[in-house]
Amino acid sequence: LFHSQPDLLHQLVTILNPNILMKANVPIYRTDQRAGEFVVTFPRSYHTGFNQGYNFAEAVNFAPADWISIGRECVNHYSSLKRICVFSHDELICNIVNSCDDLAPKAAELVYDDLN
Repeated sequence: LFHSQPDLLHQLVTILNPNILMKANVPIYRTDQRAGEFVVTFPRSYHTGFNQGYNFAEAVNFAPADWISIGRECVNHYSSLKRICVFSHDELICNIVNSCDDLAPKAAELVYDDLN
């Protein structure tokens, strides 16, 4: 399946019965999101949503500094799939460098590592 469609998990059509995952001892979580609430999904976690009626949905991308290396991994992974990233990781790094006067030492170290 993945041989013919290597980016299958990135398509918005992939749904799997959670019972199959639970039988394989994969942890499964669910939540009910209400107006004004945020749901945070961590890097490389598979998630899906189900709307139970009329709604408006919005997504916000954010990342703490320790996710910089994960962002670079994502860029490399997407490149291997010939997939376009949602936003430019390189531009993000350049913007961080341009405002480095206010950068925490650990964040500066992570950006430096990404540039190398």
